[in-house]
Amino acid sequence: MKKEVGYSMTIERQVKLEKLTQVCDFVNLASKYSCDVKVKSNNQVVDGKSILGILTLSLWKPVTVWASGEDAEEFIAQLGPFQPQ
Repeated sequence: MKKEVGYSMTIERQVKLEKLTQVCDFVNLASKYSCDVKVKSNNQVVDGKSILGILTLSLWKPVTVWASGEDAEEFIAQLGPFQPQ
């Protein structure tokens, strides 16, 4: 899903982060981009570039990722390995 927010685009995707290695890989990927990345599970939203923040979420089910900024589409395009089965 894409939403225009002012001049910035926000893109939303579901991902699965079941293992610590997946969380680390996700954070390393997110950190390469300048866009703002948020991860949400239930009613809790954390910084998608924070390993500790993500580890506080309910990771036994898919979580929602929001990316906004100029390279958000490029970041979201790289989330293939984290897509829920």
